[in-house]
Amino acid sequence: MMTTEEKLAMVKAIMGPDAPDDSTIESYLTIAKNEILQWRFSYNPDDMPEDVPADYEMTQVYAVVNGFTQRGVEGQTVSVENGVHRHFAFPDMIRYIRANVIALAKIPGASITSSKGSVPKAVKDYVEQYVDDTALTVGP
Repeated sequence: MMTTEEKLAMVKAIMGPDAPDDSTIESYLTIAKNEILQWRFSYNPDDMPEDVPADYEMTQVYAVVNGFTQRGVEGQTVSVENGVHRHFAFPDMIRYIRANVIALAKIPGASITSSKGSVPKAVKDYVEQYVDDTALTVGP
């Protein structure tokens, strides 16, 4: 797991001399962290960890960079100013996060089944750990 200081240093390295001050970057990191956690664990906030899962730390860093590069043109995917055309894949940091973080889902009352017999314990454990009572069909 990366520390906040490591993420801060990475954002500054990516942005170079145009990077804002540390407190502004830390604010963006906090906003990105909250959005990642709330989006990923929206089905059950009680299971929400305190920190961004390691798999999504770089998503958090790049979401912050994306947010900074669009300051002043939030909500736009194209900006034309003084003859300079800029195109953005995402209109804001939040949409970047939602496009790159998989939200977990829960289907109440469903169970793990397989048409080929028993489901391996490792699969059951994984599904039950991350997606309580989710239906899983293995095989045709």
